Amino acid sequence: MPETMFANLAAGYGGQGTLCGALGVGSQLFNLVAFDGQKTYAKMTDELFQWYSRMVFPTTRFDDICYFPGQVQQLAKSPLCHISVSQWTLAAGADVTSKQKKDRCAKVTGEVIYRTVEMLNDYVEGRYAQHEYPFKDENAACLSCHGADDMWHDKDGMNNQQGKMTCNLCHSHLFK
Repeated sequence: MPETMFANLAAGYGGQGTLCGALGVGSQLFNLVAFDGQKTYAKMTDELFQWYSRMVFPTTRFDDICYFPGQVQQLAKSPLCHISVSQWTLAAGADVTSKQKKDRCAKVTGEVIYRTVEMLNDYVEGRYAQHEYPFKDENAACLSCHGADDMWHDKDGMNNQQGKMTCNLCHSHLFK
């Protein structure tokens, strides 16, 4: 893998399995291009992360240039590399060190950057309007006890959670 400015983002930031590195690149590009008084960069980052969490990866868009076309597809469930990759490896019966997993992640990276460019093009052309995902509705029961939907941490509430992911994507055992 050639060393790049974003090489530290590989495998969920230095192999830690945290945020998908492609999302980190996308959010930095939003910050560079859409840093304005309306905090559009934050809205775009929020949208990209919510889109990713609800995507089934890998898509077939890059099958004609990859090593493993037609791979098993799995809902990412989260912008976290650990969750997204784990969900896929379990569904595909693949090891995290396999070439199939690396091919899957390359395709996911392509999809994230493709979506990032679409959103940036809309912004530059004055057509960007944030797509809202049903975060508040899906998490209403959780947030009634665990704190407000509050990225900037300036609202009242228990405030013992930080994040804007859909709770039941990971905590589905609470909803059975």
